[in-house]
Amino acid sequence: MADLSIFFKPKNVAVVGASDKEGKVGYEVIRNLKDGYPGTIYPINLKEKTIQGIKAFPNLSKVKDKIDLVVICVPSQFVLSVIEDMHKLKIGYAIIITAGFKEVGPEGALLENKLKEKLIEYDIRAVGPNCLGILTTELPMNATFATQRAAKGNIAFLSQSGAMLTGILDWAENENLGFSHFVSLGNKANVDETDLILEIAKDENTKVILAYLEAVERGSSFITSCQKIVASKPVVIIKSGISKAGAKAASSHTGSMTGSNTSYDVAFKKAGVLRAETIEELFDISVFFSSQSLPPTPTVAIVTNAGGPGIIATDSVELSGLELASFSAETLKLLHDNLPPAAAIHNPIDILGTGNADQYSMAVEACLKDDGVGSILVILTPQGMTQPQQTAERLIELHEKYPMKPISAVFMGGAVLSDPSKYLKHHGIPSFPFPERAINGISAMWRYSQLRDKIKKRIPPSKFKDVSKENVDSVIESVLNKGRVRLLGSEAIEIAKSYGIESPLTHTAFSLKEAKIYAEEVKYPLVMKVSSPDIIHKTDFGGVVLGVKNEEELTNNFRTLMRRARDHFPNAKVIGVDIQQQVDVGEELILGVTKDSQFGHLIMIGAGGIYTNILKDVSFGLVPVNHDEATEMLESTKIYQILKGARGQEGLNTDKANEAIERISQLLVDFPEILDIDINPFFVTKDGINAVDVKITISEGDRK
Repeated sequence: MADLSIFFKPKNVAVVGASDKEGKVGYEVIRNLKDGYPGTIYPINLKEKTIQGIKAFPNLSKVKDKIDLVVICVPSQFVLSVIEDMHKLKIGYAIIITAGFKEVGPEGALLENKLKEKLIEYDIRAVGPNCLGILTTELPMNATFATQRAAKGNIAFLSQSGAMLTGILDWAENENLGFSHFVSLGNKANVDETDLILEIAKDENTKVILAYLEAVERGSSFITSCQKIVASKPVVIIKSGISKAGAKAASSHTGSMTGSNTSYDVAFKKAGVLRAETIEELFDISVFFSSQSLPPTPTVAIVTNAGGPGIIATDSVELSGLELASFSAETLKLLHDNLPPAAAIHNPIDILGTGNADQYSMAVEACLKDDGVGSILVILTPQGMTQPQQTAERLIELHEKYPMKPISAVFMGGAVLSDPSKYLKHHGIPSFPFPERAINGISAMWRYSQLRDKIKKRIPPSKFKDVSKENVDSVIESVLNKGRVRLLGSEAIEIAKSYGIESPLTHTAFSLKEAKIYAEEVKYPLVMKVSSPDIIHKTDFGGVVLGVKNEEELTNNFRTLMRRARDHFPNAKVIGVDIQQQVDVGEELILGVTKDSQFGHLIMIGAGGIYTNILKDVSFGLVPVNHDEATEMLESTKIYQILKGARGQEGLNTDKANEAIERISQLLVDFPEILDIDINPFFVTKDGINAVDVKITISEGDRK
């Protein structure tokens, strides 16, 4: 893959569509490049001899130097001809600002497809089209048509929306927020978020990578790439289009096809990516990573001069998954000896409304020295004896003295606290008007440290040797040869058994005669189920009969089941009846699989039975699932508390349940043509598991 560093460090830039007319995109790009870019600028314009005082050229071929980067601002119908010129001149990098591609409809999509083909054919890497451009403060270079400038900093921001970037640039100026890189992704015809995250991660000046995304283009590559990056650098993403209306808006905005919200949650977790729910949260989190060290523990010390905000912060700590720190005897003595008698010295520390800068400083330093404290939150409200500016100055001094523990502030107020709050931000201490935002930032840092450690210690998925790929391959081939993609119950159970998933003996009887023969093998009492690739929920219409004790009951139930199926589903293809061994039931779970278009197979485990869709006590994992992930999946469900033995009951075999998740994962890796699996009920007993009802659908198109 081509080196993408040229996008951020070009020696020269040619702007095709450069203009002398204010209001034109080509005018703004040249104007921005002139403001600080140290390289050579080549305006390309058919008619003009100079553009904004710089010598212009009628086309790229007239430039004698080897061009590093081309910024394209001409109308969409002329973009392909520019790409042809770049190919002839062996120019390998472009920023295509031009709009009018897939975001405008079918004709634009057709043009974009042609553009993609040419970029691949000519080995040209291009950011865009339909983008704002690229801004980097390191060089510096502003190859955008934004009117705002960015302050230099260590936050990189990628956005699928150009307008989002312009709004953030304007907002960041007031927030004293600095950036290393701003990149507008646009339609991602040739360079996507994975490419750019990998490139920006190489930059030593970037401490955190943020992204606003409407879709992820290459799911598997995105996950593996982020796993490499987050070992040393956090990635925080806000993903839009999670609602039905939002997904529709995203499609009309950039032509993106969005995946399910659940799949993104699971994929981001596997990738080690932090997911922000709001834009405010995205940048609140970034401020912490930009200026603070990671907390060594999840414990938080709160120092306040107001009881109410301290209690609110305490609640927020617990709700966010953090812990309230317990102080050492030495810390408590220091606080007791140096604060007024009425002060609260146990966390949260309330230095009272009379608290001054000296008392704040003493209390915060005591917490910083205490090994039981991971981070400190300072809350200040404006009261008669409060010294906001002096307190801010003391906090900055302490942060410089003890840089290994994060300090954040909540200066609750308006005009009186505006300047001290800005002063804190300017000197690298996050400051907020209310406690919740600060706690959320601390929580994000702790969550990242846990994700990072998990990824560093990540074990490979298990490889079970007692599986039969040959059996599964034979079953799938047989099903496809019969013109079906949905397996019968007996076929699905055969696949499950082939990968070590314990299941009751099951045969599909195509006639009453066969049912009687199979019953002799299965033994009474047994279970009878309607067998049809078109009928999913058999219990809803009485399509399952338990405890069939003899041949007479078998005969009566065979006819009854066939009649019920045809009455309720006249258009369904009813094959016959499954004759199944009746087994001891245990706790009823569901083990399922669905295939996401972007990230691949998702495995689900949780409470089963007919109320599965109502209770929704389930968790998900993304294939391949290793042992630790399988264990975490099951333990994160509510039903796990029952499985391990609640209210004095004997614990069930959760190890076998975890192993089943891993075995299903291996099955899906070996047979990616499997679209979905539904094992419900999936019984867990004290001795093991039993997959009583298995449904599988395959895709002929994905068959290897």
